[in-house]
Amino acid sequence: MNIGPLKLEGRAFLAPLAGYGDSPFRILCRHYGAAMVYTEMVSSLGIKFSNTKTFGMLVFDPVEHPVDFQMFGARPDAMAQAAEVLAKAGVDAIDINMGCPEPKIVKTGAGSALLRDLPLIDAITSAVVQATRLPVTVKIRKGFLFDDNVAEEILGICEKNGVAALTIHGSTAVQGRSGSKDWDVIAAIKAKATIPIIANGGVKKAEDAKKFLDYTGADYVMVGRAALGNPWVFEQINDVLGGRSPREPGVDERFRVMQEHVDREVALKGEVIGVKEMRKHLAFYFRGLPEATTYRGRINQVKKADQLKKLLNEYRALCTGASEEVRHDT
Repeated sequence: MNIGPLKLEGRAFLAPLAGYGDSPFRILCRHYGAAMVYTEMVSSLGIKFSNTKTFGMLVFDPVEHPVDFQMFGARPDAMAQAAEVLAKAGVDAIDINMGCPEPKIVKTGAGSALLRDLPLIDAITSAVVQATRLPVTVKIRKGFLFDDNVAEEILGICEKNGVAALTIHGSTAVQGRSGSKDWDVIAAIKAKATIPIIANGGVKKAEDAKKFLDYTGADYVMVGRAALGNPWVFEQINDVLGGRSPREPGVDERFRVMQEHVDREVALKGEVIGVKEMRKHLAFYFRGLPEATTYRGRINQVKKADQLKKLLNEYRALCTGASEEVRHDT
């Protein structure tokens, strides 16, 4: 099932990841087979009033297509105007965030706060869909409080107003990232839906994505934090869905990707910011590698790109040696 006019290859999407999902990371995820990538969420008011920081987040590379640009807000007029700006920027789809539980977003009436105001959801989705010819998608949680479940009502609003697809996270806003994920609510919505449903929440590895899709019947699956330091998870998901054994990248490939990520961050943001940004990414890339704690500490002291790449080469040599020892032992 396509999303509006978008013909997508694959069923796994990169979720919007605040603080991580910038263009360099999205490029890597697309390279490894993400069917579509979502941007970090940005403020519709920031777009409307041409905020410099917000406009800096509009940057994307042509190789990222298809790109679904996520925005948040609580004013239908500002959301509609922002959609017009995004359409001119060349994005492929526009996503409305109705699930973010962060207090600074909720207190503005945006994000998951919208789950408590269905008439406002109606007004926002109607305004944005009417403002653009691009497919409009919506991302929600099943409700705001622990026992809330407004997913079916929101599905009805979205279908009525011409929303192209609905992403559902199987938890409530007050749960945040903790607690169990309710796959049953996603399955129930999929059974009623006439638009594509994207399942979100709880995917940690490729096999989880298949189980999620099989259980819920959803059309697509969205992968968030499991992709951090692990962009090849999309290739692995595609393999599992295709009945193939997932491929695990070797040491050389892992470090080549890290080096490429460094180069892209520095090229986009400059050395000072680029190196700083890479520290948090590398902490995820290092998971499961020998002496990861030691090298995480060392990269946090590095400020120059050439120093960072030299340290990565040193760490690659250590990991290669450890890998060789394991092979000889077996």
